[in-house]
Amino acid sequence: MKIVVTGSLGNISRPLVLLLIEQGHQVTVISSSGARKAAIEQLGAQAAIGDLGDRIFLSNTFDGHDAAYCMIPPFNFFGKQPLDYQQKALNISTNYVEAIQNAGIKRVVHLSSVGAEKSVGAGVLVFHHIAESVFKQLPQDVSVTHLRPGSFDYNLYAFMDMVKGKDFLAGIIGKLLYLRHYGFKGLLKGYSGTILSNYGGTDKIAWVSPSDIASAIVEEMFAQQGGKVVRYIASEELTCQEIASALGTAIGKPYLKWVLISNKQMTDAFMQIGASAKIAKEFTEMNAAMHNGSLFEDYFKNRPILGKTKINDFAKAFALKYNEQ
Repeated sequence: MKIVVTGSLGNISRPLVLLLIEQGHQVTVISSSGARKAAIEQLGAQAAIGDLGDRIFLSNTFDGHDAAYCMIPPFNFFGKQPLDYQQKALNISTNYVEAIQNAGIKRVVHLSSVGAEKSVGAGVLVFHHIAESVFKQLPQDVSVTHLRPGSFDYNLYAFMDMVKGKDFLAGIIGKLLYLRHYGFKGLLKGYSGTILSNYGGTDKIAWVSPSDIASAIVEEMFAQQGGKVVRYIASEELTCQEIASALGTAIGKPYLKWVLISNKQMTDAFMQIGASAKIAKEFTEMNAAMHNGSLFEDYFKNRPILGKTKINDFAKAFALKYNEQ
């Protein structure tokens, strides 16, 4: 089977490519970086270097393939120029749909998110709602799985400097392109070695490992159902304090706490690190939806079978990075 994979060699796409090649499929990996070409080819895949905003490039790359894995790349919410991320998500999704139709692809797995059913109330995650709405416009004979993962475990790396009691702002802006979880330097006083956010404590969150997402994508690539379906994916359901305890135990700080702060404090934190008032409000809204449970409401109504990778597995990797710094 000929499969096109987006997301370059990221946290999900790399294990996905390895699984597909191991099964004997021909894989084309789309990347915006020419520097990734050699690494992609070393895995046994073909590299297609180009921009997802280029409809001609995308259609030419999809041509001749049987299936596609489509994801919206991370946005830079903290750039100097204002970002209309909703319009950008709409444009990329529209390009995907056009390329899929032009290529005659009949099997698509789209990486979405918990909360994608919400047109309001999920903060910046609304772009996943926009993308799903576009993919649903594909003809009925095109099978699409909207894969809705929980909160990525690797996002927890964003808290590492906070756990160490370091200056959290140092070096964090680059990570913000990928992460959902943030802190605020001004709040560290008196809370050294504590995780702070406007969700936490006893809030129960569905956490997911990228390796489990990759396995789910492969399963959906060869599933027999047709039409448009939603599949939730998670590895473990834990409270934020259970997460803090697992990470703390791995690094020798079993007393580590995950403490709630107010929405205003969270909004101020985002603005302190360069977010516009609008973006800061939308990130705070997303976190608040995690705190009040509304973000995971549909997930818990449609609970999946949990994946193999647990938080204690991630905690070992977290500890390794923690001790390297």
